[in-house]
Amino acid sequence: MNVWGIIVILIIIAFVAFVLYSRHKARNRALEKMYGHVPSHTELYFLEYFEDIIGNWDLVNKQRAEEWARDMDKRLNSVSLEIEGLKKRRNYIDPELDGIEKRINTMEKSIWEESK
Repeated sequence: MNVWGIIVILIIIAFVAFVLYSRHKARNRALEKMYGHVPSHTELYFLEYFEDIIGNWDLVNKQRAEEWARDMDKRLNSVSLEIEGLKKRRNYIDPELDGIEKRINTMEKSIWEESK
């Protein structure tokens, strides 16, 4: 290989290094402008994929947790109303069941006496 070939290779290597360095500096400037600092690779990953992580792992974000907490009173009131309704129905059903049980006992006694 002659001297001119080595010089061309060195110029190409220097040009590639300059382009890579320029891109790195431009990227860092853009990140600093966007976030106020140059975030690490891990920070960038979570900034990019945080919503997907939350969705895929069925996690809850802060806004949804706050909505859930605010709606808790409504859900508790609804459950309380359902419980009251069930108590009222139980008060109606219990005497009915007692009457059925008495009739069954009467029928059992009559069947028992007939079988003797």
